[in-house]
Amino acid sequence: MTFEEVTTEICSRVNDPLQDTYGDRAKQYFEQAVCELAVSEDTQIEEIQELVIDAEAITADGGVSFAGGEASYDLPFGTLKVLDVYIDPGDLVQTELTLKEVTHDEIKRTKLEPAFLPVGNECFWYRAGNQIRFLLSNDWTGEDQINFTVQVIFNPDQGSWLSGGDLTTVKGYSRRFVFRCIDVAVAKITLEIAGQ
Repeated sequence: MTFEEVTTEICSRVNDPLQDTYGDRAKQYFEQAVCELAVSEDTQIEEIQELVIDAEAITADGGVSFAGGEASYDLPFGTLKVLDVYIDPGDLVQTELTLKEVTHDEIKRTKLEPAFLPVGNECFWYRAGNQIRFLLSNDWTGEDQINFTVQVIFNPDQGSWLSGGDLTTVKGYSRRFVFRCIDVAVAKITLEIAGQ
């Protein structure tokens, strides 16, 4: 199903087969639905392959450098959601570091209670605004520069949909996901019509 077919489907469901009234809004609401549903817990990453960026494409060149046991990584513009931070299996041979996701509250607790700091080969990571921050164990004796992989969901690009062919077979969206997005877009337009 192409983006144009999606627009046609949305407009036909809201009784605008010529797309002269709701064509532009159908595209806009579909894109909005993709963003909303992509980060939903109900959506599997296999359903949105175009939006899941394998972290090798966004890993900092040369790794993340630690100073005083702390480091940070700026997320690329367009990131909707961080899925995971991990050490690539190829790099696991070179390091024994263990990553553990923690909350910002847990990090604040480490400042008050040293017993909650990472120990041994542990490295905590957490999200703070547009950054991933790392806290390395004081016991760590390995490299101060470590390669991490950050896997994210990116914003969709409507331009690539217009020029890029089928959303399911070329872009990697599941049919179920596309139809869920169509349903959401139709509901938004229907709500808008009802409010007029």
